[in-house]
Amino acid sequence: MEQQPKTLNEMLKNVVGLYADSSAFKTKKAKDEKFKSISYRELYNRIESFGTGLKTIGVNESEHIALISENRLEWIIADLATIGLRAVDVPQPGGISPQDIYFKLNHSDSKAAVLEGENEFSNFYNVEKDLPEIKNVILMDKVNMFSKKENAPEWANALNFEKSGEISKKFYSELISATENKNKNIFLSKEAKDFLREYLENNIESFFERPGHGQNKEDLRESILKKAVVLDDEFYKKHNVFSFKKITDMGKELLKKGDKSFSEISGRAEPDDLVTIIYTSGTTGSPKGVMLTNLGLMYNIKLVPELFDVNKDDRFLSILPSWHIFERIVEYCAISIGASTAYSKPFKQRLLPDLKEEKPTIMVSVPRIWEALYDGIMSNIKKEKPYKRFMFEKAMDIAKRYKKADRILNNCEPLFNGPSHTKQEIEESEKTCRKLGFWYKIADKLVFKKIKEMLGGKIRFVISAGGALSEAMDEFYNAIGINILEGYGLTETSPIVSIRTLENNVISTVGKVVQGTEVKITDRNDYNKEVPNGQVGVIWVRGPQIMKGYYKNQEKTDEVIKIIGEERWFNTGDLGKKTYDGKYLNISGRIKDTIVLVGGENIEPLVLEDKLKESPYINQVIVVGQDKSRLGALIVPEFGALGEYAKKENIEYESIEELIENEKVISLFQGEQKRLISKDNGFKPYETVMGVGLLSNDFSIEAGELTKTMKMRRFEIHEKYKKEIDKICG
Repeated sequence: MEQQPKTLNEMLKNVVGLYADSSAFKTKKAKDEKFKSISYRELYNRIESFGTGLKTIGVNESEHIALISENRLEWIIADLATIGLRAVDVPQPGGISPQDIYFKLNHSDSKAAVLEGENEFSNFYNVEKDLPEIKNVILMDKVNMFSKKENAPEWANALNFEKSGEISKKFYSELISATENKNKNIFLSKEAKDFLREYLENNIESFFERPGHGQNKEDLRESILKKAVVLDDEFYKKHNVFSFKKITDMGKELLKKGDKSFSEISGRAEPDDLVTIIYTSGTTGSPKGVMLTNLGLMYNIKLVPELFDVNKDDRFLSILPSWHIFERIVEYCAISIGASTAYSKPFKQRLLPDLKEEKPTIMVSVPRIWEALYDGIMSNIKKEKPYKRFMFEKAMDIAKRYKKADRILNNCEPLFNGPSHTKQEIEESEKTCRKLGFWYKIADKLVFKKIKEMLGGKIRFVISAGGALSEAMDEFYNAIGINILEGYGLTETSPIVSIRTLENNVISTVGKVVQGTEVKITDRNDYNKEVPNGQVGVIWVRGPQIMKGYYKNQEKTDEVIKIIGEERWFNTGDLGKKTYDGKYLNISGRIKDTIVLVGGENIEPLVLEDKLKESPYINQVIVVGQDKSRLGALIVPEFGALGEYAKKENIEYESIEELIENEKVISLFQGEQKRLISKDNGFKPYETVMGVGLLSNDFSIEAGELTKTMKMRRFEIHEKYKKEIDKICG
């Protein structure tokens, strides 16, 4: 029997031996290009070259290397090259703030940084004086530098700063952009800086006349000059800067000369090696650095192909950033079986064409993508002629009834209050399936097939993670025949704890706990007391995928990892329950998200928010009310649907702010809240009394209201909208 690889390095070497000429990754530089493929042989050659180059510039075993980028081929090359050197990578999102860069690079003791491009380099530059330990900086994309070609370093693209004595259009537009973006710097040669200084002496008015700068002429001139950066000797004494290509070429040259250091180091890797430190998104307090090992990651990599029967012929489409732990593990899984992964982006202008071209069989997503697709489908349906709308509504009615009956007969409808469905429910389900089976096939062929073709037409299944998929979305996609398999896990669990499969696609759950892992549900006030199946409690996990701990934070590690008996149990901080038979897991919320009203009632906001998002008029919502007499909902409307409503009701308005203050509009949302959060829908009396506040702007990452993984920063939102919350919560 073939022995399973125990490290990522061993896995990579094995796969290259088996599938050298198969397609590993597919990329494109622009959305209108065709995908270009790279084989496993070429992938390994690039990893080995880059890793050898890293070693040449002084990256040693066990050192920490920051990796700041979104998903792209260079990400996985840098990642596996770093791990191949038995070093530790510290992945972070592209575009993170200078403050985040400082905290994470400093706290993680990183010695080098691989940056995606100019934006990341600019943000790094803003804090580089406080990061003297970063000896090497490597750029995936070259930085634009206004300079004569002969004066530009190899890691920069030289751009003209003047033409016939006048400032170039590109230089001028970049200067304007810098005045509007506080973190942006412009890199240039000394000669270009001298030209700029003289230009501003004579032309500061052209900048001063632009609205919004709020400075006098002299201050504005100085602020522009400050953002025009000539990298001086002091910078280069602390940091060496290279292009990604330069490091790769250095490695290639050494390999040609017989250097085998990379493969020798790679071969010494051990299962317990620390391979990555991933910082949590920090919805509360400072981010914590999760330490993951080969052992935990390889445990997950072995699981996925077995659970889903994936193989080398599957085509994965990557739309989540590779620093997202679930996306990362799936990319590793694709590598482990010799399958291909094509890199795309989660924007419909890019994603939809890529789906049609690549025709993937598997993809990983977050719930927001499926909510956006659903909104798009429903918006298009509303624009259709009446007979087509009727046809769609009829098809959906048939599909939902047929699929629910089918789930009952196949034990895929969750049961929390009893061991089985009643005899009457089973008999009714059998009748429904006989009656609607033929009509469901017709609906699928005439209506649902077109929706599935939007995804390329070959999707076997989609894995949804990184947040809860609402019951309405779950039911909708199940009805139209798109298999969304929801999983559950955390960065601290490498990440998979449980997941649905095609054979056990029990909606409204996150599936069965994976083999070799244990989950127990305890009373939230007494962690030694397990609650019966069907009751909500705190989720604890035990298994080989549990993190080593939080980097340099033993106090926080001890808070979440407890030794019970002789076993390490991890407190997830999540609330959940098991089905009555104990087979499937349902996630109910987060302990820290729990709202406690002044009357002592405990409420989990996630369930309420998911229900409210079923309204076609609601885009985003956060339920609030901590220490208040009643709950409230801050709502960002779905402005397309709201605009149609206003037109229908002859509501005149000149701005969004005026629209959301209209009495009819407020009444509409109050009605939606009462319709959805009702006793008939299973909500308790104190959950159904809710004030409504409408907001004109989306919650966003840029405003500090969402994490990079699109989770609500509840504390920040509560602080920002304190007045609105006081008003709607009484």
